[in-house]
Amino acid sequence: METSFHYDLADKQLAFKLREKLTSKPGLEMKGNGWFNTVTGKLSYVGTCKAQVKIGKDVKDAGSSPLKLGVGVRVVGADVKNQPKPQIHMAAKKGISLFDGPRTVLTAKAWADVDPQTQKFTARNATLKLSHKWLGFTKRQDIKLSAGLDVSWAPGAREPKATPFGVVRENNWALHYRANRTYLTYDL
Repeated sequence: METSFHYDLADKQLAFKLREKLTSKPGLEMKGNGWFNTVTGKLSYVGTCKAQVKIGKDVKDAGSSPLKLGVGVRVVGADVKNQPKPQIHMAAKKGISLFDGPRTVLTAKAWADVDPQTQKFTARNATLKLSHKWLGFTKRQDIKLSAGLDVSWAPGAREPKATPFGVVRENNWALHYRANRTYLTYDL
């Protein structure tokens, strides 16, 4: 299980994040994320269970990754009083190494959720990210810079909305700028 602290620089609030991902050989993936805000006491979570297929080969230390396509069920909860409704979840992900080796990678992800009762989209999102790693930046530090666009197309919206993001990561510490917010994270 991965755990981390998130500190929002604007709201001056500390949150605790837990994350777990389990993958089985036939292509079943279960993933869970949970956030607990230590100031407001708010608990939110996302749980996904999906079957996925990989198209292409996994090559160790290549940077590129095979195309992953998945379909399953997703539950998003942010309110303890209201029971979240399961959604049909569809996702795709592909990473491409731009130069020799795994240092500079372009990653594209897209996902959508559909309400099974109304058969309408409840979420449509995509992310395009360019990242570069400097291994051995100093004797004890690796640096990773990432920048890209988050694209969301809200139900009923005429056009998608794109927002830029950036991340500077040094081993366990990271400075994030996403959705017009800046926050620090520390991975435990």
